[in-house]
Amino acid sequence: MTTPILENSSANCELIVDLIQKGNPQGEELLYLTFARGLRYLATRHCPAYAEDCVHDTILAVTRQIRAGQLQTPAALPGYLNVVLKRTAWQKKAQSERVEAHSEVFANTVATRPDSQDNAQQLLEKQERVRILREGLSALQPPEREILTRFYLKGEKPEWICQQMRLTETQFRLYKSRSKKKLETLTQKRLQQRPLLLTRFAAAS
Repeated sequence: MTTPILENSSANCELIVDLIQKGNPQGEELLYLTFARGLRYLATRHCPAYAEDCVHDTILAVTRQIRAGQLQTPAALPGYLNVVLKRTAWQKKAQSERVEAHSEVFANTVATRPDSQDNAQQLLEKQERVRILREGLSALQPPEREILTRFYLKGEKPEWICQQMRLTETQFRLYKSRSKKKLETLTQKRLQQRPLLLTRFAAAS
């Protein structure tokens, strides 16, 4: 038995699709407000550990696909979201199994404050994390970099960031999730090369 995502009308779905296709940010906002609760319910069933990430990734993916004209029938939007959510949950599970050791990549990478007890290898590791973080941030789009810097590094409140960057609460939530995911992907690739870097250091010592 298929669980409906959320009660909605065909007219509402048509409005959402039309706004998104026209590039109106209210379309993405309405998409989230209409379906987030139902998507979160499904995500909790299929991938409870990453339910919120699955919701955000699904909204972002479907928004891109609507803009690309891949949804031909607006009334099919609820079922389309259902399919994308399940696929996203499966991919999230597979990804988490591959990179479980780096599930907190962003937090670990920014934890770079030196300690007086650090030895040479620990200092090298922290310097490497700083470099990886800077490389990852520089590879992001300016708005993405600004959101992550303001929220994670400067500790600014979401309300203030939204005001300064002229974002809605929904836009901030989605963009932060997408930016963090991109940065984690970039840093994961570099962190996986760290054993080689540390081996070279040890050989040179």
